Amino acid sequence: MSISKTFNGVTSFIAYTLATYVMIAPAFTVKQFELPAWLGFLIVSIPFGGRVIGSLLYQRIVAILGSRLTFLSSMIALGILSIGSSTLSVPVLILLRLLVGVAFGIATSLAVEQAVRSGNRLIIALTMSGWAFGWIGGAFSYLALGEWQLIALSGAITLPFSMLYKRVSIFSVEVGRLGIPSISSILIFFFSFEPAFALQLAPAIVENQGGIIWLIIGYIAAIPMYIFVPVISSLLGETRTALLYTMTSAISGVTFFLTGSPYVLVVFTAFGLGINSIAPRLAASYGASARNMGIALNTAALGGVAVPVISSFDIKFLASLFTALSMVILLVMSVKRPNALLVRRLSVA
Repeated sequence: MSISKTFNGVTSFIAYTLATYVMIAPAFTVKQFELPAWLGFLIVSIPFGGRVIGSLLYQRIVAILGSRLTFLSSMIALGILSIGSSTLSVPVLILLRLLVGVAFGIATSLAVEQAVRSGNRLIIALTMSGWAFGWIGGAFSYLALGEWQLIALSGAITLPFSMLYKRVSIFSVEVGRLGIPSISSILIFFFSFEPAFALQLAPAIVENQGGIIWLIIGYIAAIPMYIFVPVISSLLGETRTALLYTMTSAISGVTFFLTGSPYVLVVFTAFGLGINSIAPRLAASYGASARNMGIALNTAALGGVAVPVISSFDIKFLASLFTALSMVILLVMSVKRPNALLVRRLSVA
């Protein structure tokens, strides 16, 4: 791998990780707001709506500013918005959280496009692992800082990293070439992300057994699972790799929701998140391009609100059903397109 591509991979990883950190970190302290449950949930979940807006704006922004200035502006915006989120005003906080989601959508769309353009399986896997790294960072910041205002201020970490914008690969596009991904590609990301959506229910399930510690262990275990996908694919083939990840996620997910075992949670987290590194290549075979893949990814993320809310009515049954069906459908879609997971340089549709 060339030095240039290595730096491109690092900036993709950094963009995804830091955007995730800023969006996720306050979720650990929602109880400190002392607000009605629905309002606390709104503060946590409203960025998911902003993600869709950001991914749609991204195409026009990158067409005007280019990739490097888009990286710079999104990192600066995330830092400023995170600092502002230390406010005591609930209405202002809700607005800022929505804007955090918008910035997240822009930053992650750039990260994914750059990773996919590289045509390198390891860079794609590393970029997608940014979700796990960002989540782990949020968990440790909660354990270290405790107070939600301090955690919000820690989001300023994005500001110095914005100076890496010169390491971002240069690409842009004419406005007339902007496109929308297919419904199938959005569904690919939805089914791939379902374990991550369902894992929002996990803290309450294992609360009396160490809660957040088990989740941290699971997220740490997920990191090599992201990276192993290219290696396992070269040994077993792409379809068998999809079979391994989807079926392990389905079985461990259903078992966890039925039994509440923290040990099974670690397995479910590792494989359920690791499967995300398959999604970009599979989505490409269903019509997503490097340019509009961010829209597919962030639109699918609306499931981050729907899945846990619906599942909360009967976690054992509904969460198990969501996870099992999602993994089976994802497997069918990967088998239907046997060449879907082959890494290739994608053209912009």
